[in-house]
Amino acid sequence: MIKQVLKDDLLYISIDKTDFSYRIPIKKIGATIDWRIGSKGSKVIVVKDVSKWTLQLFTKEITEYKYIKQFKSIVQKHCADNTINWDETLLAVNIQNEYNWLIKTNNKAEEKINESEVILNLKKKYKIN
Repeated sequence: MIKQVLKDDLLYISIDKTDFSYRIPIKKIGATIDWRIGSKGSKVIVVKDVSKWTLQLFTKEITEYKYIKQFKSIVQKHCADNTINWDETLLAVNIQNEYNWLIKTNNKAEEKINESEVILNLKKKYKIN
């Protein structure tokens, strides 16, 4: 469960049994970005109009969907007029988490694939141009 406390225009967010908490300015909770998946200088996957904070909170470690859903409710409560594309946000979280896992496990694999191949495989899997 996500715990939240609003104090001095900052929203304090923490998730049960995790070792982090965030302070998010309430004015910025509905912020969107174009999320880039892949390293600089390589071909990347770009997902547009996604929740900046969802990606920062839920792509460092793979997380359960219920937390993303709870965070979405929190954002909508505090910023009802946001322009976040939640379908694209969930897609970006899934792709980023899979990308992170593939890169991490690729370092230990006997037969390594390069990052371009990882990106190409993810584009095919998620049907991204």
